[in-house]
Amino acid sequence: MPDKRKTAFDRKLRELAEAAKEVKRIVDEELPDFTERQLITRDGTLAEISQMVHEARYAIDPAKHDIIAISLGRPDALSRFFAFSFIERTPVGFETLAASKFYGSGVYALYYAGSEIEPYLPITGTETPIYVGKAVPDDPSAETAFHQGPAIWKRLKEHRRSIVSGGLNPADFRCRHVVIQSGMESAVEDFMIRLFKPIWNKEIKVCFGIGKHGDAASTRGNKRSPWDTMHPGRKWADATAEDQASREVIIQRIVSHFAENPPIADKEAMHKLLAL
Repeated sequence: MPDKRKTAFDRKLRELAEAAKEVKRIVDEELPDFTERQLITRDGTLAEISQMVHEARYAIDPAKHDIIAISLGRPDALSRFFAFSFIERTPVGFETLAASKFYGSGVYALYYAGSEIEPYLPITGTETPIYVGKAVPDDPSAETAFHQGPAIWKRLKEHRRSIVSGGLNPADFRCRHVVIQSGMESAVEDFMIRLFKPIWNKEIKVCFGIGKHGDAASTRGNKRSPWDTMHPGRKWADATAEDQASREVIIQRIVSHFAENPPIADKEAMHKLLAL
């Protein structure tokens, strides 16, 4: 009599294969009209399924082969390596970092550590940043931090001006940054945004706009960014006549975002996430 567990295993494998074929058919032939946010959610689900299948393959292999964690053939591999280095750095007070000029281009993250802005409280004291950004050198071939110039520092100074103009307290923010090889900034920033899903980043479509420098005369008809609606005060943004979304809608987006993407509680949880 056949082993019932083997029969069940083989049946589930066939069902999984058929489901995967159907998902691929839909993607190839008639992909639904998802919003970008819906696509990000579904991409995360596919990544989780892929990881579970990978773990199942590992579990049934009697050789118990090691998993290759870093490969130059995987686009995110080097970015993941930089992310490990990044999170091991102790966050520094935003005011302290912005006050003293330093050299280097690379990636940085802002963390909300205050208690005044209720929608942001879920990320206070966690490993989830409120914003991830990059700073590139004027010379794309710069080989040292000195030759890269004070690129990150300049961006932090710009953000500080926006934070103060928006009525926020710079002392309520912490910052991490890492100086990296010229040319790698965009790849690492993209990985970090997908990893953390910071609500102030435009890619996440929640409360974006802090990175704007002002609207040109040809674009002043644009609606006010969600960030400027939440934190009014930048003169060029106050001159805009209409919001992209009301403050109430933006706050609801923030609440929904944290419900769907729970903040990363601590370094232990962060390490587990990066190790996937």
